Amino acid sequence: MQSVRISGCIKSYAWGSRDILPALFHYASDGSPQAEAWFGVHPDGPSRLEDGRTLSQYITDSGDGKADAFPLMMKVLAINSPLSLHVHPDSIQAGIGWQNDELMRRSGADPDMLDFKDANGKNELFLAMTPTTLMAGFRPYEDAVFHLRRLMPSSFEAHFSRSRTVRGLVKTLFTLEDGELMKVTDEFLAGLESAGEELSRGGVYLTERGIAQKIFSIFGYDPGVAAVYLMNVIHLRIGEAAYIRSGLVHTYVHGSGIELEDSSDNEKRLGMSRKHIDVAGALNLIDFEAGFSGKTELVADSFLRQRAYGNGWSLGVLRSGSYDIRDRVPSLVLCTEGKVRVGTADGHLDLCEGECAFISGHDCEYHIRVGGRAYQAVFPEDNEL
Repeated sequence: MQSVRISGCIKSYAWGSRDILPALFHYASDGSPQAEAWFGVHPDGPSRLEDGRTLSQYITDSGDGKADAFPLMMKVLAINSPLSLHVHPDSIQAGIGWQNDELMRRSGADPDMLDFKDANGKNELFLAMTPTTLMAGFRPYEDAVFHLRRLMPSSFEAHFSRSRTVRGLVKTLFTLEDGELMKVTDEFLAGLESAGEELSRGGVYLTERGIAQKIFSIFGYDPGVAAVYLMNVIHLRIGEAAYIRSGLVHTYVHGSGIELEDSSDNEKRLGMSRKHIDVAGALNLIDFEAGFSGKTELVADSFLRQRAYGNGWSLGVLRSGSYDIRDRVPSLVLCTEGKVRVGTADGHLDLCEGECAFISGHDCEYHIRVGGRAYQAVFPEDNEL
């Protein structure tokens, strides 16, 4: 068993923070928004070893397996403003979408108009490092109708009263003509103000009104403004987690955290973006029948890690202490506070704040000593890497 230090790939998106990632990973900010740090083998942002090799090259060179079998990507998200309202495909939808987009790519289509970057489905698990607000999944039909009727009665009667399902409400809102969308949005925002709803909760979490005004200040007359009362608003305290499976429309509004996900960059945007928006495509991917269970409970495993589980994989939280672990599968360990020592049969590796290690999978015990805090991405038990 071996462990090697790897670096992440920093992604700059408009919704990112200018200081969270530079502070964690100890690099000088250039003043631009830094949104995500990727750890994994995805070709759009591969991790690298200290000798310059990509992690995928290292896995292939070591003879432990094929890099394309690497199933996970771990990210740090630094969210200063709302992401796009989007949905991820399952594995079947991704395979079909990738084939279709690849044909269009070969025919010279604009890459910015294509949403499938690979053939993988995508589920994700988010664990908050700071207080975080997100929207995920849709409210029950009766709840959504109640709020739309009370906040914009004229627009409700004109556009939504004939919709008998959540899907109908969503499709109506996101396919309004520009002029009608402006009327709906103006009445909705005025209704929020008249109702006297607060902008934030405890000065930390944005409420529905606060989220709607934030979206409007960035994207203007976007259907996402009124969508805040169609969707579930979730507030995560530090250390709380939420599992976002494929088919669940969502957006992160504000905060920061660790995200563990299937190694994919596929999504369809429903709104709230300057990039390509595909309403019809997103509606086809959304699972309107599935509810959202809300926060995901962390449970202690036999090695004393607190773990939140996703699509066969899990994210472990390692607080100060010693952990003797016998995982037969590979993992990633990211130190976010203090220091970490990873000891294996082949030696030990010391990590400081912002450093990450890849641990190959073998049937032998290894040791992690934490003085601070670390997060461990644990691969599926049936992974053959």
